[in-house]
Amino acid sequence: MLTRTLAAAVTLMLAGSAGALEIHLPPETATYKPSDLPGYQLVQRNCMTCHAAQYASSQPPASPRAYWEATVKKMKKPFGAQFDDADMPAMVDYLVKTYGAERGAAAPAALVKPAAAAVVAASGKDAKTLLAANGCMACHAIEQKVVGPGFAEVAARYKGQDGAAAVAANIRSGGAGKWGPVPMPPFSQLSVADAATLAKYVLSR
Repeated sequence: MLTRTLAAAVTLMLAGSAGALEIHLPPETATYKPSDLPGYQLVQRNCMTCHAAQYASSQPPASPRAYWEATVKKMKKPFGAQFDDADMPAMVDYLVKTYGAERGAAAPAALVKPAAAAVVAASGKDAKTLLAANGCMACHAIEQKVVGPGFAEVAARYKGQDGAAAVAANIRSGGAGKWGPVPMPPFSQLSVADAATLAKYVLSR
C-alpha cells in the first residue's frame, strides 16, 4: 500500500512539472520623466539597460543627493553598469531633482553647458564617432543581439526597403516592443542629420 501511495505521488509530481506554464511578461513601456537636465539622456541610455524606469520612482521621495550618489555608484560597482565616471554628476543631478529631495530645482549652469557642447561637438561626425559618443555599443553589436538587436538583424528586416528614414526616426524617438521587451531610450539630442548617418551605417551592415 505504501509503495502504491509513493508511486502515485511521484506520478502527480511528474505530471505537474510536465504541464508547467511559460509566463510571458508584457514589453516594458515605462520611461524616465522627461527633463531639460543633461542627466536625463544619460540616465535613459545608461540605466534602462539593466532595470525598468520604475526603479527610480520607487525610491523614497525625500532621498537626498548623497543617497542618489551612493545609488549610482553602486550600479557601477559592484553591479558593473557600463557608464563613464564623468556621467555620474549629471545623472545624480537629474535623479535627485526629478525623484528625490531637490524636486523642482533648476539645473546648475555648470552641468548644462558641457552637455550642450557635447551635442554640438557630435554634430556632423562620422558614424563610428557618433556610436561612441552616444554609447550605442553598450546595447548593440554588429552581428549578435546584446540588449537590443544586432545591426545586421536590423538591416535584414529592412532589406529591399528604403528604411533609412524609419530607422533614423526610431533612433531619435526611441520605442518599446519592436525588438523585445527592453525599450530603447530616445536620443532626441541627435540632430536629424546625425540620426540619418547612424541609420545609414546600421542598414549597411
